[in-house]
Amino acid sequence: MRKEDLTAPRPTEEAIERLRNYLQLSTPLIALYDTVPSPEFEPLVEPKETDCCFSYFERWMKGETLVVKKGGPGCPGGHRGLGLENTSPPFMAHFLTDGVGAPAGEGLRAAADIAQALLDQAKPVQNKSGHVLIGPLRVDKWELVRSVSFFVNPDHLSGVTTLAGYWSSDRDIVTAPFGSGCSSLLRALGEYDDEDHAILGGLDIAMRRHIPEDMLTVTVSPARFAKMLTFQDESFLYKSWWNDLMRLRQA
Repeated sequence: MRKEDLTAPRPTEEAIERLRNYLQLSTPLIALYDTVPSPEFEPLVEPKETDCCFSYFERWMKGETLVVKKGGPGCPGGHRGLGLENTSPPFMAHFLTDGVGAPAGEGLRAAADIAQALLDQAKPVQNKSGHVLIGPLRVDKWELVRSVSFFVNPDHLSGVTTLAGYWSSDRDIVTAPFGSGCSSLLRALGEYDDEDHAILGGLDIAMRRHIPEDMLTVTVSPARFAKMLTFQDESFLYKSWWNDLMRLRQA
């Protein structure tokens, strides 16, 4: 079977704009960085208390960058999902299920042993800087990017996921693993040995209140994103099904 080649040049502003134009995507691309905050990422904002990172969605859309610091404020689960902490509290399986010995029981899995098995399978994320920055994609900081996320409605979801798998013949590129919304921005990519999947996210019930009701996320590795920028004139983005759909929605 033909092996997929992910070799692609470093992204440019022109290539990114071409992608957004053909996808007819109005939302900005959001990147996750492993680096300390600096003026190049301004305007910067820090979470308050136990804020969910997705509560800063509107500020991401306005060009701001969220700074989450190891040991600092923000959702404790978010610190784990983003790789700033790699241990879960002992009650987590019960928190996700029946609430026995936990602050609450959210009933997200049928039994605590099922939830515990999922927790045990999760691979820790390595963070080098002690910080995670989430905000607009900046090509001049490409070497610090850990993931790129698309915020999409169902129509654009179909386009982004189709493009993510455009070159693949031997596997499904898009997966939708169980986990927190923030884990889909980083940790879920590490669940696979090659760390090169497209993660369908925005499915976490707890975080959905922070984004529009018709929106989901697709998060890809830097290598996958760079490859997506190289789509050809022969691709579906130039063809009738995609463009008829876009015209229909605009009518």
